[in-house]
This record gives sequence, C-alpha cells and structure tokens, in this order.
Amino acid sequence: MKPEIWALLTALCWGGGSLLEKRGVKIGHLAPAVGTTIRTVFSLAMLLALSLPLWGQLKLPLWAQIKTAGTKSILLIALGGGVLAGGVGIICLYTALKHGHLATVLVIAFCLAPVIGAVLGRLFLHETLSLLQFLGIALCVVGAAMTIYFAKH
Repeated sequence: MKPEIWALLTALCWGGGSLLEKRGVKIGHLAPAVGTTIRTVFSLAMLLALSLPLWGQLKLPLWAQIKTAGTKSILLIALGGGVLAGGVGIICLYTALKHGHLATVLVIAFCLAPVIGAVLGRLFLHETLSLLQFLGIALCVVGAAMTIYFAKH
C-alpha cells in the first residue's frame, strides 16, 4: 500500500481517536497526564499483542535488533517518540482537548505538526522541498491561523 494511504489512515485514526479521548477526559474529569497514562497502557498492551507473534519471524531476535541499533538510535526514539511526542506532546494535546473545541485543537495540532517537521527536516536533515510542498506548508499555516482567528470560544 502506498505511504499516502497509510498517512490517510493515520489521520482517520488520530481524528477519530481524538474525539473519543476528548469525551473520555471530559466525562471522567481526568487530568491530562492520567488520560495519557491510560492511553499509553492500552497502546502498549495492543502493540505487544500484535507484535508478539512476529518476534519469532524476525531476522534478528528483538533484543539483538535493539542491541544492533545502538544506544544513539534507541535514545533518539525514546526521547523523540517516548518523551517529547508520546509523553509531553500527548499531555499537551489532552490539555487542549479537555479545554478547547475539537475542531480548533486538531486543526492547530495536526496542521502545524507537519509544518514544523518539514522545517526541521529541511534545517537539520537537509531534505529538499518542492515548490508544491512549500505551497502546502503555507496553506497549513494559513489554515491554522484562520482557525485561531475565527475560533468560537
């Protein structure tokens, strides 16, 4: 399947999941960190259930893959995905979802995240961006700005 289809499925999961998360945090009067913990526990359980049967099929055993990857690789994933995106980022998202409108929060978070990623990719990874990608980035920024400006509070 093409990467764009996977990206679209990601957007569907995140958009629908955010709706359920907002309702859960509001109904339960949960602190965002508690919601994040619940989310993480269930994510871990699901990922373990899905990946366990595959561990025997890996070219290298799981622990050998981790060892081969090296400390720097594991540290970058742990800090970037675990701490920054998965921990702090989700706590910020839950705080925004708990107090804001779903449409406003998701547009700002999910329009600007790829913009920031593209800019960081350009600055630090020297990735090239086409004219159309620059236009897409500009449209994302304009869309997020309009969402903020015209938000109903």
